Amino acid sequence: MDEREKKFVAEIEDIRRRIDARYGNERFRMLFYDLGDNIPADMLDTEREVPEELQDEDDGEWKFWKPVPSTISGEALNALEARLRAAFPPGFRALLQAYHLVSWTSAGMGDGRGGYVGGCIFFTLPALDTQTGLAELERNAAEDWGPLIAAGYLPFAIGEDGQGPICFDLKQKGEDGDCPVIWILHDDLFNLGEDGVSMRKNVEPHVRQIADSFEDMKAILLGGEEVPVV
Repeated sequence: MDEREKKFVAEIEDIRRRIDARYGNERFRMLFYDLGDNIPADMLDTEREVPEELQDEDDGEWKFWKPVPSTISGEALNALEARLRAAFPPGFRALLQAYHLVSWTSAGMGDGRGGYVGGCIFFTLPALDTQTGLAELERNAAEDWGPLIAAGYLPFAIGEDGQGPICFDLKQKGEDGDCPVIWILHDDLFNLGEDGVSMRKNVEPHVRQIADSFEDMKAILLGGEEVPVV
């Protein structure tokens, strides 16, 4: 195993430690809460009971889920990137190969003034569970926001209940393969039209950068204060 491979394996283990810390911390239990119909049987958390005050939700039966080791292979990721004609940063690939996640929502990055960088209050990853694998990630990138890839923006998450895609800015990729993370409002993209969205010069005025890199936003997305990073 060369140094690059060792670093990638270490990144996967670091991401698992961060998610494990949140899973084991009661303060973050609602991260692991979703409609029962969305939870594959092998991800159902049968040891964590739904509190009585949450048992009568109107929109269906909600349950807790647990992260399970990812079965997504490097080959499957390579094939997805080939179909998208775009490559994810190594840190995001490590996330995909660390754990399956039923759902994952994170607050945006604080701007130090009581707001959020780029105005993005929160964002959500597509389902990455054992049943859907990479399908929802691909649908979000290729079907929902595919023209953006031609403009150099690779969608990987959804901002604020569908208010626009969260993307990697591939045109600003560093030597380590990491990229700035940006957000574009749905209304701005709609006004550009499908042809306009595929042209970077049209999209750039509407881009809101929310992180210098995926590495920078990792602690916000996955936690970090609970886990010593080694």
